[in-house]
Amino acid sequence: MRTLPNAQEAMNASIRTTQPGDLPALAEFLVRVYQFDPADYHADRQFLEWKYLYPREGWQGSRSYVLEKNGQIVAHCGIWPVTFHLPDNTVVKSLTLLDWAADPAVPGAGVMLYRKLMMMAPTAFVIGGASATRLMVPRIGFRPAGEALTYAAWLRPWREFQTRPRTPKSLLRLFHGLTHPWRGRGQTGEGWEFVPVDQFDDSLAPVLNDTKRTWTFCERTVAGLNYVLRCPRPKMQGYLLRRQGQLMGYFIIGTGREKGNWEARLLDLMVNSADAIDWNSACAMATKAALLDPDVCRIRALATFPILRQALTWNAYWRQYEEPIVIHDPMNTLDHAFPVSFQLIDGDSGF
Repeated sequence: MRTLPNAQEAMNASIRTTQPGDLPALAEFLVRVYQFDPADYHADRQFLEWKYLYPREGWQGSRSYVLEKNGQIVAHCGIWPVTFHLPDNTVVKSLTLLDWAADPAVPGAGVMLYRKLMMMAPTAFVIGGASATRLMVPRIGFRPAGEALTYAAWLRPWREFQTRPRTPKSLLRLFHGLTHPWRGRGQTGEGWEFVPVDQFDDSLAPVLNDTKRTWTFCERTVAGLNYVLRCPRPKMQGYLLRRQGQLMGYFIIGTGREKGNWEARLLDLMVNSADAIDWNSACAMATKAALLDPDVCRIRALATFPILRQALTWNAYWRQYEEPIVIHDPMNTLDHAFPVSFQLIDGDSGF
């Protein structure tokens, strides 16, 4: 196998971090490769600045890298750092790669950049990904590690039918929504409530640090959660979860700001409990919070571990689709780590 430096020399290309002055060119490159509408917020410079340049825990400096040839961007990849906490208290650094894009006129550029960045942590993972990504990652050392299930709950199916552009599937969606409505579950535990917050404070730290969870989870910190709340689009809202006055956890919901927005995203839900009844109640609280926005017609969540899957099912969420999870783990440090509690916040599909 050829090494990255030799490949770089062969194509006269160089890898470097993205800087603020690169954002216009990066946005233009992503629009061209992904064929975005230029108005799509995924190519918005403010969004890209938040995603890759705003300071955040777990990474120093820019989290965006470009491969250039003759002064032009020919590939891009971003990093989303994650820290795993295993049941035996082992801590493992990891990352997933975002916005992987390559100029088709420069064969091998995207794979070259991907190979380089996936080595910047002891482990790496990918949830789903485009068809090109799914074909490529097994060839560079990734192996299967499970499935990520995406769930959704209908809140206002008729409004969604009226809001979204009509397609051949519109009537089928409406029929499914009307016959599978979310009406709330009346058997939630007593004393549960949710409190909206503009940012989390240190009162949440004891819950994050003194976890009663018995499975592998992705580290959360107050600063890291507040970084997510600063995301310019979609709009993020944080909530504290209380049971009879006791702080039990939190959740974050993202909603779009564009006209015609119809979907909310349950980015993250954490309950400091291993009791399924508590997770059922917490999920019900999150769904009720989404329902308070009159424009939200549906809510989506991702679950990779049993207690959250069961809570979503108990709350009448339906299974929308599944995606593979693959890992790069050359030292086999994650052999006994799965299932890991990935949620939408741990990758690109939540933003």
